[in-house]
Amino acid sequence: MKYNCELIKDLLPLYQDGVCSESSRRTVEEHLEQCKECSDYLEALRSSGEIETTIDLEREEALSSQAKFFRRRSAVVGTVFAGIFMLPVLICLIVGLAVGGLSWVMIVLAAMLIPVSLVAVPLLAPENKALWTLGSFMVSLVLLFGVCSAISGSSWFFIAAPASLFGLSVVFSPFAVKAKPIASKIGSRKGLAVMALDTTLYILMMICIGVTSGAGIGYYNLCAAISLPILIWVWGLFLVIRYLKAGKAVKTAAALGISAVIMIISGLMFHVNDFSSAFYIETMGKRFEFSTYTATAVILIVIGGIFALAGLIKRIKRRKK
Repeated sequence: MKYNCELIKDLLPLYQDGVCSESSRRTVEEHLEQCKECSDYLEALRSSGEIETTIDLEREEALSSQAKFFRRRSAVVGTVFAGIFMLPVLICLIVGLAVGGLSWVMIVLAAMLIPVSLVAVPLLAPENKALWTLGSFMVSLVLLFGVCSAISGSSWFFIAAPASLFGLSVVFSPFAVKAKPIASKIGSRKGLAVMALDTTLYILMMICIGVTSGAGIGYYNLCAAISLPILIWVWGLFLVIRYLKAGKAVKTAAALGISAVIMIISGLMFHVNDFSSAFYIETMGKRFEFSTYTATAVILIVIGGIFALAGLIKRIKRRKK
C-alpha cells in the first residue's frame, strides 16, 4: 500500500464529512480498496455519526414535547386563576344589581385586574412573559386610577397616572428593553431609548400636574428652574459614560466637570444674591465669599482636573510603550 493506515485514518473524518480535497479523496478511496482495517474503521465512524444524529433528534423531540406539556399546564393553571379572580367580581355584580348600584362593582373589577396581570398573565403568555406581565400590570393600574377618579368625580387621575408610569418606567424600562421584541428593533440603542422614555414621561408628568392643579406661569418657571439642570446633568453623565471614547479617568473628569457646571447654574438660579452663606477665604485684608454651590463646584473642578491629569499621564506612557 502506498500510504500507511495512520495517515488514512487521520483523513477519514474529513472524507466522511466531504470536506477533504479531491486528491485526498482519491487517495483515501484507493487505500480503502486494499485495506479492510481502514474500511471497517470508516464504517465505525459512520455508525457512530448516525447514532449521535439519532440521539440529537430524540433529545430535541423530548425537549419539544416537554415544553409543550409545560405550556399546556401553565395555560390551564392560568385559566383557573383567572376564573378564581373573576368569581368575586361576579358575586359583586349580582349584589350590585340587587341593591341597584354598580359603581363600586366597577372598582372591584378594575382592582381584580391587577392580581390577574401579576398571576394569570405570566402563566398564559406563551413567551416574553415578563414583558407581557409588566405591560398588563401598567394597563390595569392606569385603568383602576381612571375608574376610581371617574366615579369620585375628581381629576386626580391626571396626576396619579403619569407619576405612576414615570416611576414604573425608571425601575423597569432597563429590563423591558432587553426583551426580544424590543431589543430586536432598537438594537444597541437600549440606553438611549430608556433615557428618552424616562425624560418624556417626566416632562409629561410635570405638565399634567400643572394643568390639573390649575397652576399659573409661576409653577412652570419653578418647574423649569428645578428640572432643567437635573435633566441636563443626567443626560450629560449618560452621554459621557456611554459615548465618550476615552479612558475611565478622562470620563470621570468630564462627569465631574458637568456636575460642576450644573452646581454653578443652580447657584445662580437659587442664590443670586446670597454668595456668603457657606465659605470664605480672607487674605491680604480681602475677604472672598463662596456659596455652597460655588464651593462644591470648585471642589469638583479640582478633583476633575486631577483625574484629567492622571488620564493624560497614562495616555502619554501608553504612547511611549
